[in-house]
Amino acid sequence: MSKPVISIEKLGKLYKVGGKPFWALRDITLDVKRGEVLGIVGRNGAGKTTLLRILSRITDPTHGKAVIRGRVSTLLETGTGFHPDLSGRENIYLNGAILGMRPAEIKRRMEEIVEFSGVGKFIDAALKSYSSGMRSRLTFAVAAHLETEVLMIDEVLAVGDIAFQEKCLAKINDLTREDHRTVLFVSHSMGAIQSLCTSAILIEDGTILAKGATEDVVARYNSLLLGPKGSTEMTNTAGRLGSGTVRLTGMQLEDLDGKPINSVPAGAGARLVFDYVSELKQDTHDVIVTVVVVGSKGFRLFGMPSDIIRSKLTLGSKSGQFVCTLPRLPLLPGHYDIVASVLVNRELADKIQNMCHLPVSHSDYFGTGRLQQGALGDGLIDFSWDVREGPEQGSSSVVSRESAV
Repeated sequence: MSKPVISIEKLGKLYKVGGKPFWALRDITLDVKRGEVLGIVGRNGAGKTTLLRILSRITDPTHGKAVIRGRVSTLLETGTGFHPDLSGRENIYLNGAILGMRPAEIKRRMEEIVEFSGVGKFIDAALKSYSSGMRSRLTFAVAAHLETEVLMIDEVLAVGDIAFQEKCLAKINDLTREDHRTVLFVSHSMGAIQSLCTSAILIEDGTILAKGATEDVVARYNSLLLGPKGSTEMTNTAGRLGSGTVRLTGMQLEDLDGKPINSVPAGAGARLVFDYVSELKQDTHDVIVTVVVVGSKGFRLFGMPSDIIRSKLTLGSKSGQFVCTLPRLPLLPGHYDIVASVLVNRELADKIQNMCHLPVSHSDYFGTGRLQQGALGDGLIDFSWDVREGPEQGSSSVVSRESAV
């Protein structure tokens, strides 16, 4: 039996935070096989990025060891390993040289990298003149195209525009299917994790809480987030934006009767109940709450801004709940992400990317025991099919009808 490409044994990382010890990772033991696409999930601050930084040799572990058999290409932070004063082309050669590639090998890949990144006419300009989107595209293109055995990616769905994100996901699929590249993939998009990864681990408080089949690990993660009553707290969410005059502190799922649920049956109705706290000194009559549902590949499916159906929401207390009612959730079974924001007097008070997950479970929505495949899209809509006789039959009447409502 061949050795694992990555072998991790009792890996730990200790930091001093405020003079007190803090274990970012503790006793991580894991083997990753050649060609495996390992999804790494967990809450913000769980230790996911720390693990990749240690495996990428950016950070040293406090104890334990990790052995990687092969060259490693990483995409952790935009521009990591790139020099702003060098041109795009020079940075490609620099990264290849760091990996131990010969100039001829890098040159052979150059055209593919430039074409994939879409920065062709700027490839000889200094990197510091690039926009953030251009740097993101070049960073991913270099990481994905250089000849390595292992690719480590932290939140690839955060780079570039939607079209480029699709290219990134397709490229990862190609690397694993054709080149048998081993990939470690960190993402808050459970849809992307499920569509790309052959296995997964869940990290919580610096330790591996679950590992195994992707679907099982994602289900455990959603259970961890939503808790036994279908609720999740958001008081310490990192990366949130806004003034903080109003803060979203949690979300619960309810059915249309107000009963807490852990998931929404496909096509059923539900309520998304968002807890909030307010620091406003007086009643406020100009409040807009927007919820966006993000799909299986990290793309926005639809949004629900409160000002579309009501001109105003009024806040008169220091805490309460915003309630968004969906008479029918038009989504196939899967795990979706929620982005939520609050505007007060047209200014951003709070915004949380990937605030929580929205699990949708299987149902017999059409009464046939079947639902369409996810490859056709995430939406679940009412539709019907008719058959009409052609002109040669002498009739244009409807002769049969099958409905899906």
